[in-house]
Amino acid sequence: MGEQSFTREDILRVYNAGPDAVVQLIELLLATIAQLQLRIEALESQLSKDSHNSHKPPSSDGLKRMTKSLRVKSTRPNGGQEGHSGHTLAMVEKPDHIIIHQVKRCQECDGSLERTIANSFVQRQVFDIPPLRLEVTEHRAEVKHCPHCGANNQALFPQEVTKITQYGDSIKSLAVYLTQYQLLPYDRTTELLNDLFSSPISEASLYNWNEKAYQALEKSEAVISSQLQQAPVINVDETGNSHYGKTYVQRGIRE
Repeated sequence: MGEQSFTREDILRVYNAGPDAVVQLIELLLATIAQLQLRIEALESQLSKDSHNSHKPPSSDGLKRMTKSLRVKSTRPNGGQEGHSGHTLAMVEKPDHIIIHQVKRCQECDGSLERTIANSFVQRQVFDIPPLRLEVTEHRAEVKHCPHCGANNQALFPQEVTKITQYGDSIKSLAVYLTQYQLLPYDRTTELLNDLFSSPISEASLYNWNEKAYQALEKSEAVISSQLQQAPVINVDETGNSHYGKTYVQRGIRE
C-alpha cells in the first residue's frame, strides 16, 4: 500500500461497491500490517545490537549509558568458589612494630610468671595504615661569624626549600594524582586533603602544582609522542565523541 491513505469517502466507496471490495481492502490492510511488523522487528533488532552482543566496534555504541546487563544470572553463591586457592595476607619477616603481650600468672596454679622468661611466642600480624598527618621538617641554615675577617656566613638551603613555610613534594604528588588520575574536582580534592591531614590547601595551590607537574613532564611527553608517531600500530581502542548529535570517531592509528 506504500504511502497510500484512505479518506472517509474512499472507504464509503469501497463499502458501497459490495462485500468483495470490502474483503479485498481488508486483505490489503492485513498484508500491509504484516510487512510493517517485519520492518519494526528488524529495526528493533538492529537498535539492540552494540559492541557487547555483536561484531560492531565500541565507537558505534555512541555515548549512551548501558543500563541493562546481558549476563545470565549465575546459580553459584557469591564469594570464593569451591576448589579456588584464594589469596590471603602473608606475614612479613620484619614488622614495623612489635607489641609483647605478657603472661603474668599461671592458668593452672595462679602462680606469678612475671619474672619467668618466655619459651616462645605465638605471632599474629595486623596490617593497617599509620595515622594520617603531615610531618613538618625544619631546615636550619647555620650562621657563623668568621674569626679571621669578621664576615657573617650563612649555609645554603636545599634548592627546593624556597619559603619560610611550604608544602613538600609528597603531598603535591598526591594532589596531582587525585586530580589528574582519579579525576577528582578541585573542591573535592581540597576537602579530602583537609579531612585527612587537617591542611586547608587552596584550589589555587592545586592548579599551580598541576601546572608544575605538566612542565616537568613536558619533555617526557614529547619523547612518548614521538615514539607513538613512529610506531606502525599503537594498539588503542576507538574513542567516540558526540558533536551536534552525531558520534565521531578518532581512530588509534598513525595517519
